[in-house]
Amino acid sequence: MITLNIFLVLVIYQCALSDGSKLNLSTEPCDVSDIECISKATQVFLDNTYQGIPEYNIKKLDPITIPSLEKSIEKINLNVRYNNLKVTGFKNQKISHFTLVRDTKAVNFKTKVNFTAEGKLVIELPKSSKTYTGEVTIEASAEGGAAYSYSVKTDDKGVEHYEAGPETVSCEIFGEPTLSVSSTLEDALKLDSDFKKIFTEYGKQLTEGRKQTACRIVETVYAVSVHNIRAAARILPKSAYFKNV
Repeated sequence: MITLNIFLVLVIYQCALSDGSKLNLSTEPCDVSDIECISKATQVFLDNTYQGIPEYNIKKLDPITIPSLEKSIEKINLNVRYNNLKVTGFKNQKISHFTLVRDTKAVNFKTKVNFTAEGKLVIELPKSSKTYTGEVTIEASAEGGAAYSYSVKTDDKGVEHYEAGPETVSCEIFGEPTLSVSSTLEDALKLDSDFKKIFTEYGKQLTEGRKQTACRIVETVYAVSVHNIRAAARILPKSAYFKNV
């Protein structure tokens, strides 16, 4: 859902964290076509690094807090803002697709994840100058992906490292995300005739809005993952990642 740490995840078997702070290369790298090896490596890596490793500039992945997400739909007189969303679940994401094309130096990978986001919801009806707030919980199942090119750089010690290029992120939501609000907010919205009209007439747009919000959550987490990819690539030698690349 942009976790997804592919240059990181592929070093998982090689990156056992014995003391919680050091990257110790301990086993052979995966073959680029061995999805089982890559999947196992991913989980080991996430188990050991989801809390972050500041000394290596690897950021915390789970839980991760998103300060604000906003969605405005002028056509239906509705502004929605999510504040301080605490997102959990990405440490358990699973690799669903991975390819590395040597000739074009292109990487494409996807992971599936079930995640939960909890925070504060602010709903505004601008035309009637109404604002409602309350606690919110979002639950969704998604598949996030990232595609990027890579190059090989040699450091001042003569060691080769991978360098990831700009990424393109994708997201797909499975089913409809579940959105639950606090009882006080729910009761207030039920009594508001303007909101009831919006809910009745624009139910499909509201559902699509929830999916878009869920994807923005996935994409935000992926951004952290791509950051971690680059951080790991600066630390670990090219030889630590794949066989015969």
